[in-house]
Amino acid sequence: MTHKFPGKSPEIGPAAVLLCLLVALLWASLGSSSAIEAGAPIPPEEFGDDYYKVYGTPNLTLSLERSSVYQGDETSLFLTLSNRGRITAFEVNEEPGANKPWEILAADREQELEKLRTVAQDVSVELVAADDSAIEIARAVAFPGNIREGQTSGRLEFPIEVYENTPPGLYLLYALVNYTYQRDVAVKGDEDHPQTPDVYYWYDSLGQEIPLTLKVERKSDVEFEVLGISPQSLQAGSKDNVVRISIKNSGSDTAKDLVARLRPESGLYVSVDQSPIPALPPGNESELVYKLDVSKDAVPGKRYQVKIIFEFSDSYRDDLTDSGYAYLLIEPQTSGLLWLAALLTAGAAAVLLIAFLRRRSKS
Repeated sequence: MTHKFPGKSPEIGPAAVLLCLLVALLWASLGSSSAIEAGAPIPPEEFGDDYYKVYGTPNLTLSLERSSVYQGDETSLFLTLSNRGRITAFEVNEEPGANKPWEILAADREQELEKLRTVAQDVSVELVAADDSAIEIARAVAFPGNIREGQTSGRLEFPIEVYENTPPGLYLLYALVNYTYQRDVAVKGDEDHPQTPDVYYWYDSLGQEIPLTLKVERKSDVEFEVLGISPQSLQAGSKDNVVRISIKNSGSDTAKDLVARLRPESGLYVSVDQSPIPALPPGNESELVYKLDVSKDAVPGKRYQVKIIFEFSDSYRDDLTDSGYAYLLIEPQTSGLLWLAALLTAGAAAVLLIAFLRRRSKS
């Protein structure tokens, strides 16, 4: 519907026209400043007439040390960053005065400092899982520091947990990399102090989002259970002890080509460290046999941990590993000298007793 207002339309006078022009100019200026803020930053005053303009930035690439994990794994991912940045262009903005040595020195200093443009400074890396219901990243941020052009960072560790019910497949991770870099540098010569010119730095921030693919593999259906160890205790200083460890495959798949290696705590030493088993079907038990020596410095009364490392194959994969634990109690060392002293004492007592009885019989 069209609304009609009675009466004549009001006339627009010169004052109203001037007011409209002022409002329009104000809006235009606001829009102009917003566009400047959203675009490239305005260079500081010191960078209007510096000697050189250099183009190029850091360029960080990422390498994932391990790209596959198993369901239920609590492990770590290790990343390294490499800086492949380079100077892409170098142009002269202003020539130093030929008869002004302080400007020549300033220009040389600026040219040298401009090479630092490709250094990634104060680098931070945040690892994010696209599906956090499948993978939990326990510590998501690492700080490798500064990375120069052509350099590689140290190994960055990110502890993760892959949930037991995570389906096998490919999962996407993102490494969010942030850093600062030297956008420009200006050096102003000082005629009175040519060796110590004024240096001005202009820094900017950059970020990169680097996608990574992590493969989650099916967990083995072989599951080892340590049933017991015999004997349950060993004497400090004892040698060639035969130790038997009973295990059971409580899973639903057969463990094939099983080798069980023993890795005991310091103080216990293995002379025979593996016990091979051709196959261990589901529900079956087996006995592992080892030989152990115990240090004479082993602590009596302490329960020493014995780790069993299982290397095997199942119906799906080869070169699988698992582990289990058993414990041995250390008993005090029995001294042979004490036994000898006791025997000598008993023998001397017997001799004295016989002599005493003979004297009584003669009397």
